[in-house]
Amino acid sequence: MGSRHRARLRDRVFIAGDLADLTAIQHVLALLPDDAYGQVYIEVLDERDVTPLDAPSRVTVTWLPRVLRSSAIRPLAFAAHGEALATAVAGWVGEWMPGAAGVEGGSSQASDQSVIMWVGCAGSAHITALYDVLQSRLAGLNALPDLSHHVS
Repeated sequence: MGSRHRARLRDRVFIAGDLADLTAIQHVLALLPDDAYGQVYIEVLDERDVTPLDAPSRVTVTWLPRVLRSSAIRPLAFAAHGEALATAVAGWVGEWMPGAAGVEGGSSQASDQSVIMWVGCAGSAHITALYDVLQSRLAGLNALPDLSHHVS
């Protein structure tokens, strides 16, 4: 489609956010071509917040309920806001963009791919710290516009 962003087949799409970003994530997913390939991670408090999303068939949506994850911060009973999402983002970067964020190892396939990346979850100290590292080390990354601050 003419106004729709066209990802090349070898491109990967990565979208991460929380429940507050759901409208923006739905908007980004609607802009993707049918042959888009990648992952979406959405952190929610619990399973009741999970909502079916319309995503291209090769884009996997993974919900991260915080109540099902223990926190690295004691004495919290479950993961703090952004903690599960930051872990997922760091893991994805380590696998698909080795060395980009100071992570050793990872897939050798990542070096010949472009990445379209959108990260929300504003207000989380975990995501802010990770975002600062990614922003400084991923120069030249193709990025979708930050819609989290423009959606009401």
